This record gives sequence, structure tokens and C-alpha cells, in this order.
Amino acid sequence: MFLEKTVFYYGFEQAELYELTALQRAEYFECIARLLAESEQNTTEAGKGAALVRLNTESNAWLVSRARWNGNREADVEEIYHQILSDWPEKALSQAAEKVMMLSGLDVDVKAEEQREYEAAEGPEVKQSAGS
Repeated sequence: MFLEKTVFYYGFEQAELYELTALQRAEYFECIARLLAESEQNTTEAGKGAALVRLNTESNAWLVSRARWNGNREADVEEIYHQILSDWPEKALSQAAEKVMMLSGLDVDVKAEEQREYEAAEGPEVKQSAGS
């Protein structure tokens, strides 16, 4: 297998994490799009906040479950996903997801997208004044 791997440590626990495959990277973006669409159904501020927390938790669990599954492809990936959602604390999940994103090169994609969104929000007048 060509996938890079690392060991993630949290407290006294450790877990092997693999980078995502090319197909899993594409599926991750599909997962995010689906979760965003589901979260947009909330109309209240409290509902939107709760939906964003859930989106973050579920997308991180999705990443970590696939990274764990790549080390044991005989296991049921959905079972791993639900086990992570049920058993992992939020802090460990966030840290592990960040490691998977770095291993998979997704941290660059996310930062580049955030930069494009920021520049688009600035508008052309800010960009022109910066270059003058």
C-alpha cells in the first residue's frame, strides 16, 4: 500500500492513522456537501449553531474512520465511524482529523479555499488599492 501513516497519541491511547486515498478525498468533499445541505435546513440561530457543531463532529469522524479503515480494510467502515462518534472526545477527534488532513494534503486545499473566499469577500476595490 502506498498510503502514508502516522501514530496519533491522545493521553495514554494511540491509534494508527493513514492518509486518505484519492477516492476517499473526493468522497470527503461529497460528505461535506451533504452535511452542509442538511445543516441549512435549520432556520433558528440556535439550530444553525447546533448544526455546525454536528457538521464538524461528523466530518471529523468521517475523516478519522476512513484513515483508521485504511489500516484494516476487512473491518466495517461504518461501524468504525459510529464507534468513533460514540467513544472519542471532541478534542481527540479534532486533533486526529487535523493529522489526517495534513497526511492527505487536505489542509492545503482547505486553506486555499478559505483564502479564495476571503479575497472574493474583499471585493475589487480592496485588491486595487493594495496593488496601487
